[in-house]
Amino acid sequence: MKLRKRKALRLLLILNLLVLPLALSSEESQLSTPLDSPLLIKQLEVAAASGWVDTGIDVKEGEKYEFKASGTISCQKGNPIASCGPEGLDLQTVQQPITNHNLGALVGKVVKVLSVTKDEETGEEIREEVSKVFFIGPRAEVEMTLEGRLYLGVNDNVYADNDGKFIVEIYRKTENKI
Repeated sequence: MKLRKRKALRLLLILNLLVLPLALSSEESQLSTPLDSPLLIKQLEVAAASGWVDTGIDVKEGEKYEFKASGTISCQKGNPIASCGPEGLDLQTVQQPITNHNLGALVGKVVKVLSVTKDEETGEEIREEVSKVFFIGPRAEVEMTLEGRLYLGVNDNVYADNDGKFIVEIYRKTENKI
């Protein structure tokens, strides 16, 4: 009788040792994950002299994305007062995609291609598209207002004399249903 009791207790102890950690880790993961947790989908470099950088991400209207950026660029190579982070320089010009935000700031663009044709004489590809440009800066949560391809860049149309890069993390916001 005592032997059976010991075996039963040992079996119970083993089951507790196996099951309890699983229950705790499941409970901990539920507690540590917020209901509206973002999912990291890409980290990439946005070189200041590159123009628009294709993220390789196709977005849908209504999706929410979170952007986190770091790094330093110069809006004029060799000019120390032209250096800035993703927030940009405290300067607005007419030569930037978003004129009411800082020059050199991190910005995004969604491009939807409507049609692609070829010029018969030159063979050049002609793309008809619509786009929506938006401010990101060091950190932003953005709801997409257009379906298309996501691009990132610097708030500057004259980028050939730029230098440096931003490192950008892109998160897709998901809504967990209970």
